[in-house]
Amino acid sequence: MKAFLLAAGHGERLRPLTDIIPKPLAPVMNVPSICYALTLLKEAGVSEVVCNLHHLGDAIEAFFREHDCFGFDVVFSREEKILGTGGGLANCREYFQDAPFIYLNSDMIADIDLGAVGRAREASGSAGTLVLAPAGAGVGRVTVREERVVNLRSMLPDEARPGHDFLGAAVLSPGIFRYLKEGFSDIVEHGFIDLARDGALGYYLHDGAWHDIGSMESYRAANMALLGMPAACKRRVRDATGMDPVALAGGAVIGRDVVVEGSVIGDGCVIGDGARIARSVLLPGTSLRAGEEAERTVRWAYV
Repeated sequence: MKAFLLAAGHGERLRPLTDIIPKPLAPVMNVPSICYALTLLKEAGVSEVVCNLHHLGDAIEAFFREHDCFGFDVVFSREEKILGTGGGLANCREYFQDAPFIYLNSDMIADIDLGAVGRAREASGSAGTLVLAPAGAGVGRVTVREERVVNLRSMLPDEARPGHDFLGAAVLSPGIFRYLKEGFSDIVEHGFIDLARDGALGYYLHDGAWHDIGSMESYRAANMALLGMPAACKRRVRDATGMDPVALAGGAVIGRDVVVEGSVIGDGCVIGDGARIARSVLLPGTSLRAGEEAERTVRWAYV
């Protein structure tokens, strides 16, 4: 199975961090977030990846090259003008005409069996299968009935209350290209909603962990949640990418009488004597003065 990996976005809600580092490279437990998506692809048996690029695309491509593309055969689709979640895929239709493929956000941090999603799509006979989870507080953006997605963002006339959310992962057949729009477009508005209208959009319910890093607070929270990552999960990431999720990078310099409470500290960080770090993320190269406190925050030193 091939995969389309979305990595072109600006990461607007993570600014100003994403002015200097693309969201797919923002570290979570000291591992670039894209590595968690690559782990899922590797475990699903994917060998060929098409990755779209726009915002700070050179940095993402360099990251792949520095790691021999993690063993994948990678094609980079550079977008001079950003094409969106639908237009970016439409721009790469030539690579996905022969068989179903995985569609995956590059900042996906979840324990999803993408192989199982593919098998569910095949068994259901649907043109596409979205990975969904029950919505927090019961108010979501995706409506399901029986084994089908019947509405998204309340775009179709349906009085049923949406109770699920789309997690940014799907398995799609080449039939999706009948609906996609050239140029900038959103895959929900020009793709998923059309499949739902035709009764051809299935879903796979994910009941495990899933973390969004779209905002600064959710980015911090994802790091905090993964502090308790089981050793087996760390090993999966390491086996797939060669990168090891850790809370304290080996290159950090910690002074005397420093208090660290539930935090992630990156490589090259320098923490002065008597500093206190609580429930925070310090990205690589960050410094704290002697006695300084960092609580429930994200700090970085990229300039």
